[in-house]
Amino acid sequence: MPPMLTRIATALLPALLVFALAPNAAALEITDRQVDLNGTLNIKGAQGVASKLMKLDAKSSQPIYLMVSSSAGTAQGVMIVADTIRSLESPVVAVVTTEVHGAGAAVVPFTDRAYLFRSSGLVFTELSYEGVKKPKPKTVDAPAKATKDDKKDDKDKKKAKAKKKAEPDKRTLLLQQARVRYLDRFYGRLAKRMFMGSNALKRDIDNGGLIMTADEAVKKKIAYALVDTMRYRQLPVTKKERKLVRTQKMSRQVSPDNAGEEGSN
Repeated sequence: MPPMLTRIATALLPALLVFALAPNAAALEITDRQVDLNGTLNIKGAQGVASKLMKLDAKSSQPIYLMVSSSAGTAQGVMIVADTIRSLESPVVAVVTTEVHGAGAAVVPFTDRAYLFRSSGLVFTELSYEGVKKPKPKTVDAPAKATKDDKKDDKDKKKAKAKKKAEPDKRTLLLQQARVRYLDRFYGRLAKRMFMGSNALKRDIDNGGLIMTADEAVKKKIAYALVDTMRYRQLPVTKKERKLVRTQKMSRQVSPDNAGEEGSN
């Protein structure tokens, strides 16, 4: 069994109480090992979420519950949380409490397991690349009829058009290239977690987005089950003890004369 599946099977199953109450429905048992995802998931916000996840992971390998109710954020923010989840020993379980879109929806497939409230849903929409704006599409103006006044100002108009057609500087072109390449990798990884082709997902995003109800997310195996009932369990307080062992080394020097004397005795 792959290490990732082994980690989920050994740590997740003992801590989650799941009953088959109805098709695709479950009773979910959670603990106080929770991280709320209810703010803007940009780079700064994601660093805060990642820090909380790592601190909980350092205390125990029991599941961590990511309570998702946020929609705002960027592609970089989602990837920071996704890569953090991937690096942890503790499984991270998403609990989606309402319909989320944008960054909130995109982060859910990167968790180890996801549960959705019945009234919730996932709406996958285009995410921004923090720090670089998406270039505006080029528009073609309809040719206007020439008049006497237009002819007089023909030189001024040509100068204005020349300024509009001016190429952006090299730095801007480089950052736009970085933006396109990063988002291509982002949607490629997201599509893989959604069991889709990257081109198909990108096409849906370009057409406005992809809407999934909670039931559809379960059927497409993006979510594990719907939450029918939820219970809270208090974890026992555990303490870690550290033992410090000191080893003292002693050395003895013996001169050649003394060594001979000891040998003769």
